[in-house]
Amino acid sequence: MDVSAIGYFSKTHGVNGQLILKANKDFYSEDIRAVFIETQTGVAPYFVKVFSQTPNGYIVHLEDIDSVEKAKLLIGKEVSITTELIYTTEEEFDWLGYEIIDKKFGVLGTVFSVSDNGQQVLVSIKHGEKEIILPLVDAFIEKLDENDKKLFFNAPEGLIDVYLEDGKSSADL
Repeated sequence: MDVSAIGYFSKTHGVNGQLILKANKDFYSEDIRAVFIETQTGVAPYFVKVFSQTPNGYIVHLEDIDSVEKAKLLIGKEVSITTELIYTTEEEFDWLGYEIIDKKFGVLGTVFSVSDNGQQVLVSIKHGEKEIILPLVDAFIEKLDENDKKLFFNAPEGLIDVYLEDGKSSADL
């Protein structure tokens, strides 16, 4: 069973042996049945009676820890849980500095700003004096060259024309 550290016990809470867990990772707290704590003899599992979130951390009450004295022995100890309970997030790709090359217009410019509208990632590029905002949708991306930081793009008809006054491609200029 793989376990990963999620934080540490910072202090006791109440008089019945509860502890405050300061977490440094996001995890599915409602599914935690046991935590793993480093002891002198190795990592030991502790079964959870109560695990609830507060603004100051998580209140954790472990089986067999029923007094402040027992809880104090765990203060400062690293707390781990099974790895599958930890949120995994996709790391965002850094588009800044990528040169955008459109199939019709050719080189449009270099990405200077990236935003996410909740539906898709949007990149902003300077094309001469104009700013062009493009959605990075898989259907529009023809090729990505990470070594040379180039993105080959096939914008839908009219999208780039909206940003350019004369609508001419760089090949026509």
